[in-house]
Amino acid sequence: MDKLEKRLRFLEIYAILSLIVFGVLAFSAFTKPKEKFAEIDVERLNVREKNGQLLMVIANSSRMPDPVINGKTFKTERPAGMLFYNGLGDENGGLIFGAVEAGGKYGAYHGLSFDKFKQAQAMALVYNDKSGKYRAGLQIWDRPEIPLTDVIAMRDEIGKMPDGEAKTQALKQLEERNLSPTRVYVGKNAEKESEVTLSDAKGIARLRMSVSAGGTPKLEFLDENGKITYSLPEDARR
Repeated sequence: MDKLEKRLRFLEIYAILSLIVFGVLAFSAFTKPKEKFAEIDVERLNVREKNGQLLMVIANSSRMPDPVINGKTFKTERPAGMLFYNGLGDENGGLIFGAVEAGGKYGAYHGLSFDKFKQAQAMALVYNDKSGKYRAGLQIWDRPEIPLTDVIAMRDEIGKMPDGEAKTQALKQLEERNLSPTRVYVGKNAEKESEVTLSDAKGIARLRMSVSAGGTPKLEFLDENGKITYSLPEDARR
């Protein structure tokens, strides 16, 4: 009987000590100071909500995720950058940057974009450089209400059609719909002019204001075919 009581007493003491140790460990886990790093080398960082929902990605070019809308992804090449996602899991903007160089020529591109709901970028700050001939500015697009995935599906269906007149006409009709016309551009163009261009729903420039590299100002009004109908000063078309 004494042995049994001693064993029970031992188990009670063991249980109490175990509980104390567990409590100390749990408290330490919740009060553990945040880790600090002087420098980290990574190829990709994911920021998520507590439920696992992806909110942001920072990655190199090989680890950049494919665009995703309505839970569907589609393939595209991307330079390194940062991508943002909305609460529905759709990509809705980002920052990308990159450059290539070969044969004495180079190309560079940087962009900070803001996407329309379930579509591509509706507004962006863009820098596009081709061996020194570059444009940089604010660009605004007119995106349709139909999701980008539907537009891609239409193109894919046309692509599956056999070559011929029907396929050619289908492609032409899709292009004529011009589902992503540029409506506003404010910046510097490749001709070294400062430029403000307002376009119609078809993406055709209708009003253009510019100042040349030499300092000459110009205001142009254009028709639905892009032809200048009136300009200030009046001899600007000459």
